Amino acid sequence: MADTADKGSKTEELARAAVMPIIGQYGLKLWDVCFEKEGAMWYLRILVDKDGGIDSDECEEISAPINAAMDKQDFIKNVDILEVGSPGLTKKLRLPEHFRACMGERVRVTKRDKKGKEFSIYGTLAAYSEEQGTITLTDENGQTELSLSECVKVNSDLF
Repeated sequence: MADTADKGSKTEELARAAVMPIIGQYGLKLWDVCFEKEGAMWYLRILVDKDGGIDSDECEEISAPINAAMDKQDFIKNVDILEVGSPGLTKKLRLPEHFRACMGERVRVTKRDKKGKEFSIYGTLAAYSEEQGTITLTDENGQTELSLSECVKVNSDLF
């Protein structure tokens, strides 16, 4: 398992370095790079964004130069499918910069109860501590501090 995680981290790091100059030329921001196995296939997802969001035409426009850059990389032989797209309206927050970028915004935290059933907590992201691995949500009932290690996922929320 550690080998797979290390392989993913290294591939993400190399892909990030390869696409950053291209994304900058288009006036976009790199939201995330994810190297994930789904079934038998390895996906490399390059997620780009900008203030106000990115549309499908912009994703299509930047896909060609990113594909060309990836074709020149040694690690690309480990990738079955390369996807270039938007992080979506409900962005997945997994990196410190994601939490910092979403401070003051509404988020949805998915957790599991003792029986393994998933449930969601909604609130405004009021604080993030990288050192402690916690986030604090504010809602009409006050503040709730959550350990990120206990969260299944954290996403920005629309409502």
